[in-house]
Amino acid sequence: MNTILSSFESALYHLISFSSFEPFMLLVLFGITFQIKDWKAYFSLLLALIIGSIVGLLLCNFSIIHFSGTTVKLILAFSILMVGIQNLISSQSSASTIKYNFFALIGIILGIGINLHYKSVYGSSFSFYPFTGYNLGASVSYFLISFSSLLVSSLLMLVFKTDRRSFNLVITGIGIGIALVLIYLRY
Repeated sequence: MNTILSSFESALYHLISFSSFEPFMLLVLFGITFQIKDWKAYFSLLLALIIGSIVGLLLCNFSIIHFSGTTVKLILAFSILMVGIQNLISSQSSASTIKYNFFALIGIILGIGINLHYKSVYGSSFSFYPFTGYNLGASVSYFLISFSSLLVSSLLMLVFKTDRRSFNLVITGIGIGIALVLIYLRY
């Protein structure tokens, strides 16, 4: 039980800290597109992201796929860009099959990204309890980051009296700009 809790804390602190900027930015861009009244679509797509992340972590943990650290960071930067472009194209925050599959793919990329931290802490051998705790910690941090960005974006729109579409365009534009800089720096 202690192993599950320590691996839970490890994942939670890793993803909430700014040392893992790419997953943090990706989850912020994911969360700002929703409103509280769209809670069903939000949780449905968050579930796709979490399932994809678990699959990505499993694929890397069992050495089915392997990428270098720089390649993973470049792929994460491209996934931030893809989520930003998806935010620009999509005008509604509903959960369609295409969006569900898209965020499952982004989740797989996210799982590959957090695998770098997992392997540096727990090694390359698979152990059930640390893996379970790490996945639970990652899932909770995905929820905390994306839901916090949802609440902050709703609060900012209320304070500045702006519509959701304009706010999403501004924040998404900033996210795309950051993703392009990350891609330029890593390529």
